[in-house]
Amino acid sequence: MHIPEYSYPLYRPPSEAKSLIFQITEGCSYNKCTFCGMYVDKKFRIKPFEEFKYEVDGIPEYTKKHIKRIFLADGDAVIYPSEGLLKILDYLQEKFPNLESIRSYAGPQALLEKSFYDWRAIFSRKLDMLYFGLESGNNEVLKIMNKGMDADEVKEKIRGLQKIGFDFSVMVILGAGGVKYTSNHAVDSARWISEVNPKYLSLLTLFLRRGKNYFQYIDTPRFRHLIDEAAEFIENIRGEGIIFRSNHVSNLFSLKGTLDRDKDRLLEYLSNVRSHCAGKGILESYPDFYQENI
Repeated sequence: MHIPEYSYPLYRPPSEAKSLIFQITEGCSYNKCTFCGMYVDKKFRIKPFEEFKYEVDGIPEYTKKHIKRIFLADGDAVIYPSEGLLKILDYLQEKFPNLESIRSYAGPQALLEKSFYDWRAIFSRKLDMLYFGLESGNNEVLKIMNKGMDADEVKEKIRGLQKIGFDFSVMVILGAGGVKYTSNHAVDSARWISEVNPKYLSLLTLFLRRGKNYFQYIDTPRFRHLIDEAAEFIENIRGEGIIFRSNHVSNLFSLKGTLDRDKDRLLEYLSNVRSHCAGKGILESYPDFYQENI
């Protein structure tokens, strides 16, 4: 018996804590975002099918019967060439008889590169949910982040994938536009989310692991900027039934609700956070994870 052999660091969404993980790629195929250091020291590699098959075959049969959900890693596992990815998905369904869902991170390059024909074939094999880091709906902010995408172009592709049946969990990063683009970032990201209406939405806070001069031309946001930006973002979302969370380790405050239904409650909470920070005299302070970059 042997278990999947991981190369570290290994990341997964919090909601995939109970999923079995297969690392069919290692690292990130793009790995050029100015803010992200998740895979900066990790060379990108597509794992050969036989290596993946060896890991699957080493899992005891009695364990396979209890697996209902699988997460494919690393950073954008669906960049895997379509023919090979379909072979992997077929093998997972063959070997895990009670499998209900397969999920993965998806970068913009993978989303745009594959045809709708490929995506339909992928969806038919139980890969039904993708985690997508939008980061910002504003193209100026995306340029600063060196995300390598146009927000509207990838939006249209995602809407097409939703018609196939894919669910999306979308991540937006608070503070990504610094002080200069804070309002543009909030409003344009809210517009993008409203038009896509993903099943899940997560608001993270920018945590610099890479670009030490990220805020050189856009100024480092203080606590008040981040609170106000979160409020402006939520205020401008016109979605329906979006399960919203802001409970990542990077977040300064925890938010939980369904948009549009819980908007007023969330905005009231942020107003209370602002008042509390004002009372403590920290509205003009910088978050701890910015200090080394100021």
